[in-house]
Amino acid sequence: MSGAAGPELISYAEARSRVLAAVRPLAPEIVPLAEARGRALRRVFAASHALPPFRNSSMDGYAVATRDLARASAASAVELEVVEVVAAGQLAAHALEPGQAIRIMTGARVPDGANAVVPFEDCERLNGTIERARFTRPARHDENIRPAGRDVREGDTPLAIGRELSAHDLALLAALGEARVSVGPRPRIAVLSTGDELLEIDQALKPGAIRDSNRPMLGMLLEECGARVVASERVRDDARAFASRVAALAPAADVVISIGGVSAGDFDPVKAGREALGRVALWRVSMRPGRPQAFGDAHGRVFFGLPGNPASVACVFEALVRPALRQMQGFAALDRPRVRVRAAEAMASRAGRTDFARVTLEWRERELWARLAGEQVSGHLAPQSRAHALLVLGDEVASLAPGEPAEALLLRWPEGPGA
Repeated sequence: MSGAAGPELISYAEARSRVLAAVRPLAPEIVPLAEARGRALRRVFAASHALPPFRNSSMDGYAVATRDLARASAASAVELEVVEVVAAGQLAAHALEPGQAIRIMTGARVPDGANAVVPFEDCERLNGTIERARFTRPARHDENIRPAGRDVREGDTPLAIGRELSAHDLALLAALGEARVSVGPRPRIAVLSTGDELLEIDQALKPGAIRDSNRPMLGMLLEECGARVVASERVRDDARAFASRVAALAPAADVVISIGGVSAGDFDPVKAGREALGRVALWRVSMRPGRPQAFGDAHGRVFFGLPGNPASVACVFEALVRPALRQMQGFAALDRPRVRVRAAEAMASRAGRTDFARVTLEWRERELWARLAGEQVSGHLAPQSRAHALLVLGDEVASLAPGEPAEALLLRWPEGPGA
């Protein structure tokens, strides 16, 4: 990860390859189930028992033996003696005998001797000294019965390593008695935003100054992808001050990310102070937006130096930083979902460069069509706000004609009916 004196010109594919080769998964941690949602599963487990663990009723009704109702019809009803009532969580006192039925509630274990459950609405309850039930149709074998192991068999491994655990996955783990789970830790991130022109959000504008929108945006993107921001600071355009803060923050972080200061300007602190950081290389990546970057090892921590324009920050985050952070957590899927789209208008690119176009999406006859979300200017914020996706124009693509297919990284689903 060492760099030459000047920025190295590399392709986006090469930059991604180097980043992912330099990043290793962090050691897993064991957390309570309630803290595992959205985390990467790091240990395969085998189901300790079947789900459901026993045959149970999927309806409120009568547990019966199909042989007793084989001749039942509307013209020739069959009456069975009701010998017991079984609620969910209870067990029948005895096995079902010929000519008998047992009232059973949803979720209750099906008594031995029964092989079907007839819903209450399909039969008639007859009250008397001895409760009976009248049936006017045959019952099918295993009707309204959930067999043991139909959902998960004992010994199955229902969740793969690297899976992003959802609330539904955690419900499955809970049902199997897994109160704690091995997951990837949340990477600790220190963020440094450079620029003498930057103001805090609540400060009044003054000539030559702008409010710092990159730092809050990046912080929220980091939290969204599972990372934890442990420090977020603004540093002036001074190489020594910048290097000093990186050195001070690095021990408490897994990754240090700077914003701005990687271009060819006279006062860019990352470029000027990189020798004091460690093994950090300056890159000119053949991608748009986000060409100037820095990457390497700063005081034993992964270091990303992002450009200063907001579209570039967002794009480099999605294309390089987010995949690296997900790899650190142990996720199998590193990128956002990729969707196939068609161009709703002509889109220019350049062969030899990977372009990430901010686009809006709309459904047309069960296909997604992409349209530019506005001018593709790296300093503009509104197109990023409007965008549903980043359309990826690879380095082999010189342009995209209307109707041509392409691939996009999905940021959020468009409104309206889907496929």
